[in-house]
Amino acid sequence: MKLLQKLGLTMGFGLSTLAATASVQAETQVLRFSNWQAPTHFITTDMLIPWGQEVEEATNGRVKIEFINPLGKPQAHVDLVRNGIADLGMSVHSYTASRFPMVEFAELPFTTEDSGINSVAYWDTYQRFMLDQDEHRGLKLLGAWTSPASVILLTKENVTSLDDLKGVKLRSPSPLFDSITKELGATPITAPASEAYEMLSRGVIDGMYFQHDQIDNFKLDRLVKSVVVAPGGFGKTSQFLFMNPRKWDSLSAEDQQAILSVSERHMAKAFGEKWNKSEQDAIQKHAAQGLATYRVEGETLDALQQRLAFIESNWIETANKKGIDGQAVLDFYRAQIAALTPQP
Repeated sequence: MKLLQKLGLTMGFGLSTLAATASVQAETQVLRFSNWQAPTHFITTDMLIPWGQEVEEATNGRVKIEFINPLGKPQAHVDLVRNGIADLGMSVHSYTASRFPMVEFAELPFTTEDSGINSVAYWDTYQRFMLDQDEHRGLKLLGAWTSPASVILLTKENVTSLDDLKGVKLRSPSPLFDSITKELGATPITAPASEAYEMLSRGVIDGMYFQHDQIDNFKLDRLVKSVVVAPGGFGKTSQFLFMNPRKWDSLSAEDQQAILSVSERHMAKAFGEKWNKSEQDAIQKHAAQGLATYRVEGETLDALQQRLAFIESNWIETANKKGIDGQAVLDFYRAQIAALTPQP
């Protein structure tokens, strides 16, 4: 009798433990993040994975992010997440540029080289002026940020003037950079960043718009021989992180708010600042290694800015047609950059 009682108690304890474990498992929601960035890439290791950890901490473990191998090409991830094939993803707006014409203001040349400042100014401006456009329909937008200022990386040994760019083939990440490339007398070739190494090594392109830190991230150090730099950059690249809206709606209101607390403006600032530090470290490293650098300045810079002024004018015109005061947007955006920029 005593043995049966002990067995009953033991079984009862075991069943209650299993029930508690099952309850915890039931309360933990795992979200699959299709990640096309390499596992060792800076964006994965220093931005995406830490964000996933922040989500888990903010939700007290109720929501976990599982980073999985990509379920499609980089440019396909908007539709992969929209259709529920993956729960989460990130992409580059310019990979499907026709869907997101209004983000281009944050990619303009000659604004700021600091991606931390630019990303926050971008987020605040977009939230203030453009939510009614619903450009991210079919997605739950969790955050957006930009790269540091884009430079031109080249296989040429040395560049002494912008004339040296005439006739070269440059990988271009967006229509904005296509326009810049053509104005420089070069040929734009559109391709995602993930194809940069192969295209450069095979001679499909002679160079690309990128950042200094991508020389190491994409293992381009043996291929890149020189760089062309302009104050404020030739432009930037806008990236964004998003979730399937049905999966988002399946989360509790408490967990939604917890996730938003480590996303949105917080993400713009954190991701932008991390990328800016990575870029500054890379600039110092490659300068010490003697990377040949041509700086656009003086009268050459003034002339280039005048030649490229149509890019901003065209964006203002596009915004106005959509019922947005384009000039007001750019004025606010530049005011945000100025307010966020530390004074000397």
